[in-house]
Amino acid sequence: MITFIVTTYNLEDCLLRRCLESIVTQGIDDYEIIVVDDESTVSPGHIVDEFAQRAHIALYIQKHARQGAARNLALYHAQGEWVQFVDGDDYLFPGAVAPVLKAAEENGLDLLTYGFREVGDQPEGNTSRFSSSNFQFVGSGDNYMLHHNLFGSCCTLLFRRTLLDDARYGAPLRFTGNIYIEDEEFVTKLVWRARRMATTDAVVYAYYQRPGSTVHNRSQEHTDELFRNYFIVLRSLIDFEREVAAAPHDGLTRKIRFLAVDILRRALREPDWKERWYQSAMQLLGLNLYPIPPARYSWKHRLFRLLAQRSPGRYILRRLEKR
Repeated sequence: MITFIVTTYNLEDCLLRRCLESIVTQGIDDYEIIVVDDESTVSPGHIVDEFAQRAHIALYIQKHARQGAARNLALYHAQGEWVQFVDGDDYLFPGAVAPVLKAAEENGLDLLTYGFREVGDQPEGNTSRFSSSNFQFVGSGDNYMLHHNLFGSCCTLLFRRTLLDDARYGAPLRFTGNIYIEDEEFVTKLVWRARRMATTDAVVYAYYQRPGSTVHNRSQEHTDELFRNYFIVLRSLIDFEREVAAAPHDGLTRKIRFLAVDILRRALREPDWKERWYQSAMQLLGLNLYPIPPARYSWKHRLFRLLAQRSPGRYILRRLEKR
């Protein structure tokens, strides 16, 4: 069985209805849907009730604590062998999950990542389907992170629920609550746990960007909190790296270093970029991540490291990031 976890907060009825419709029409027989509402002004219960005769679906309402806590609540109630997250304003392309799930089961995978496409208000069909030609087995999750940039969204992967509670890894893996970018930490730790992982560029997930969504909130207060959250996640991953030091973790190290670079790149895009860079660099210095450690990851990484060392180079990087 697969558990679809849907999180909502003050969504328009039509968006949540579209999301749930995309799940129940996937052509999968054995599944459940868990909807968690983050204390919306108006409960989505009437929308969930519309699907009660068509699917095994449950609604839980939590006191407002953001998406990470909502997903944790859903994981507590999940019964499926497999887990798929879907944000309530997004949806799954028709018939896209079944072949991905079949491939994961037939290949004995712990986790499989797939593609997504940004969509607008008009319904779109899927033009990129799963096939053996776009399926690639990559071994362990750490090996994957050593050679690829890991996309920090839990909605673009399908994974076995046992990965979360495997006793070999200590405490059960859950989201950090009440922060933004909780996906970055969760996905990194989850992928590292995977011993058999594969990828496909088949597009499964439709990513809808609402004008009022978190990613469009560019207030100073939000930006400050976002940077604080990035460092919360970064420190958590550094602590995690120390915990698993006895196991292969070169890929995890690469992910941490790239996250540090990503923080600096984000600083360059801000109006107060000089001050933002200085503040971020000082925090990274205390974590031994600045100056950027030398590594032969890619020519882009080496160039960024070189330019970041001097003020003229940072002006060049600023221009590049603003393009």
